[in-house]
Amino acid sequence: KWHESKASPRFWLLAIITLSLYYWLDYRHNMIRLTTRRVTQRRGNILTHNETSASIENITNVDVNVSLLGRVFNYGDISIQTAGSSGAEIAAKRLSNPDKLRDAIFDLRDGKLDEVAF
Repeated sequence: KWHESKASPRFWLLAIITLSLYYWLDYRHNMIRLTTRRVTQRRGNILTHNETSASIENITNVDVNVSLLGRVFNYGDISIQTAGSSGAEIAAKRLSNPDKLRDAIFDLRDGKLDEVAF
């Protein structure tokens, strides 16, 4: 039985279309937004979504985990805990610049608004 080579233009066209659809339907609709009052995480896709918000004043801890590969490519995992919760209210994996987000949250919480750099 003969199979089509993976090097064919049709294979690569289908791969590009599939990855583009994934980005548009899933990845593009997942984000963390930081304002001067809140941290909001939106998860979902084009059909459904879920939002979780935490007030800057109620944030007690921000954990950042960066692997060796994450140090090379500047990404990591982040989890944000608030007062009165036993676990992470907001958690994201493979987030770019997680250290900057953590520093910005603590600067906003501590009233150092003019020191926040994105």
